[in-house]
Amino acid sequence: MSSGNAIMMPSSLTHEGPVFVASRAPQPGTQTGYFGVGDFFRILRRRWILIATMTSVGMLATTAVLVNITPMYSSTATVVVQPRNTDLAAAELNPNQETLIETKVQMLHSRQLARQVATTLNLDDDPEFSPPSRQRHAIMSWFRSLLMSQPEVQPNPALRAREAERLHTEAVADRLLDRVDVARVGKSGTIKLTVSSEDPEKAALIANQMIQTHIQDEISGGQQSRQEEIQALTDQVMQVRAQMQQADGAAASYRARNGLLASTPETSGAVQLAQSTGLLAQTQADRAFDTRRAQAGGASAMTSPLLTELRQQEAVLARRASELSAIYGSAHPDVLKVQAELATIAPRMAREAGRVQAEMLTQAAASEARSGAVDASINNIRSQALSSSVQAVPLKALERKADAINALYLSLVGTLNAKLAVPAQFDPDMSFISRASLPSIPGYPIPQRILAVALLAFLLLGVIVAFIVDTMDTTIRTAAQVRRLLGIPTLAMVPDMSHESDLAPVHGLVESKPRSRFAEAMRNLLIELETRHGSGSHVVVVTSPLDGEGKSTIATSLAAAAAIVGRRAVVVDFDLRRPNIVADGPKTTGVVSYLSGKAGLEDLPIIQQGSHFATIAVGDIPVDPGALIASPRLPMMVDTLREHYDFVILNAPPILPVRDAKTLTEYADSTLLVLRWGYTNPEAARIAMEMFERPIAGAVINMVDYPAHARRRYGDAIHHITNLTEYYDQDDVGGGLTWVDRMRRKWRRSRRNLAENLHFN
Repeated sequence: MSSGNAIMMPSSLTHEGPVFVASRAPQPGTQTGYFGVGDFFRILRRRWILIATMTSVGMLATTAVLVNITPMYSSTATVVVQPRNTDLAAAELNPNQETLIETKVQMLHSRQLARQVATTLNLDDDPEFSPPSRQRHAIMSWFRSLLMSQPEVQPNPALRAREAERLHTEAVADRLLDRVDVARVGKSGTIKLTVSSEDPEKAALIANQMIQTHIQDEISGGQQSRQEEIQALTDQVMQVRAQMQQADGAAASYRARNGLLASTPETSGAVQLAQSTGLLAQTQADRAFDTRRAQAGGASAMTSPLLTELRQQEAVLARRASELSAIYGSAHPDVLKVQAELATIAPRMAREAGRVQAEMLTQAAASEARSGAVDASINNIRSQALSSSVQAVPLKALERKADAINALYLSLVGTLNAKLAVPAQFDPDMSFISRASLPSIPGYPIPQRILAVALLAFLLLGVIVAFIVDTMDTTIRTAAQVRRLLGIPTLAMVPDMSHESDLAPVHGLVESKPRSRFAEAMRNLLIELETRHGSGSHVVVVTSPLDGEGKSTIATSLAAAAAIVGRRAVVVDFDLRRPNIVADGPKTTGVVSYLSGKAGLEDLPIIQQGSHFATIAVGDIPVDPGALIASPRLPMMVDTLREHYDFVILNAPPILPVRDAKTLTEYADSTLLVLRWGYTNPEAARIAMEMFERPIAGAVINMVDYPAHARRRYGDAIHHITNLTEYYDQDDVGGGLTWVDRMRRKWRRSRRNLAENLHFN
């Protein structure tokens, strides 16, 4: 097409098709969405292959491990702890019972019990519990001796052998304890002991033997403890008896040395003193009476019975004599006889009165002497009582000590007799509820449970890795990302047609396959640009953040779409450093020649692409491309092209390496930022946006893998229209590729990207 061709004014586009466009969005950096349940399932859908692969590999590994694991059989023995003199049926256990039960749990899992059971069952020679080789221990000891600076004195071989045997026994006990699990059932007194072994019979045998050994140890220990207690009590009784005899002898010796009859002499002295005081009072009274009677003389003699009798006889004889004298006269013999008897009575009365008086005087003297003796005795008793009280203080201490030892002796004798009275049979406080039985199936591994847990674990791991991978995949793939990161709308999402570029130019598909997704996407891009620009000639700059984004393909394909709907379009390649639009004419004449002033616009070879749009190539590669872009001939060239074409598309170089695109936007009406699906880094796109001073019309996400995009469930338009095959060519359905074609396409794409990167570098 030449510059002299007739100018065709653009007509309004009436094509309707799928709209791969996002609405205008807020400024860059504004968050417009949130992560919901739908996003969660979309990520799972996108990464289901990764999740399935990790789960499958994990399940295969788990299955391989299960196949190689030696099955372990578990057998459980159940016992109950019944403390003596207690009732475990009570609502709550007291702290002592709780402590006893916890102690039993620890004892059943003790190293000492494990050693005893290992010795009883000869587990030292069992390959399952015995260390694999004692030679390894000898080698380790040899290395240890080399590393440690020891004197040349070698240990005794016998000691070395005993040490090796001890270490072997401890290793067997360790392995046995690793196979034993002891657990209390809730807060009750029931304890379960579980033993795991490769042999089911061995597992049951060890479990029962451990319980039985503990019970036997408890019985023998109780009997031995009883004998030890009896012997200890007997020895203590003998010792206390000797101490008691010694204490009693010390008290008796002290009592004998000090003449003490009792340990409380003050009490007996007080009693004696009281008795002596009463006796003294009586003696004094008798002395006073005797003294008064002696002083009374004859009056006192009247108290003599003999004297009274004599007086009575005298009175009788006197009365008879009087009577006889009256009858017979004084000379009558009977009167004389009576008078003679009266004469004998008087002397006798005189003698008796003298005797009585003398006796009274003697008795008064004796009473006085007795009173003095009693008084002296009271004084003696008082002094002796005071002296004995002082001497009794040490005696009391000795007797208290003797009494205490005596009480201790009686207590020990009672305890010893009680011990001897109890039968020698000892009842343990632990008994079997159920013995360990022979297990029929392995307790470990349980394939169903392990596989279920492994499935859940690897599924969870796969989901986590999928989220990590999805989070690490920061490349631009959706219009929502563009809207959120750059604040511009996505005008089109163009399918990847790189598999077609090996056979013919991609822009040719717009005409050859008008119902393909690619052609529909380019027509929609054209509609979006014309809707925003309106009528009149339209100058569009097409650029990208970096090289390899497919901007040249978008530029030529956009021109092809415009030409098909009757627009006159031209593509001018301003990528002066790495030209992408190759001209069929002379390479020496092109944009560079015009900007440098070596040729006019009419001299440029405007290459007609079929019967639709024209292209202007770069021509020679300039030495200073930046200076040519700043040439004043550039706006003249753009204005001239405006006059002849409805669509002038300027294929600008990438934004980040050079600033040519920024210069070209000063003369353009719209700017398109081409981003490659799954390739463009968001940070690079953001920096490219910051370099522009004029607004960008929108972004074009290029080389979109439609089937892969739909499988990832991004929830945009492509997600929903991918399966609407009736609107597109049949060979374009599903990308139009078999699985082999897709692999070839990915291989060609990777080679092309590698070549482009090497060339750019």
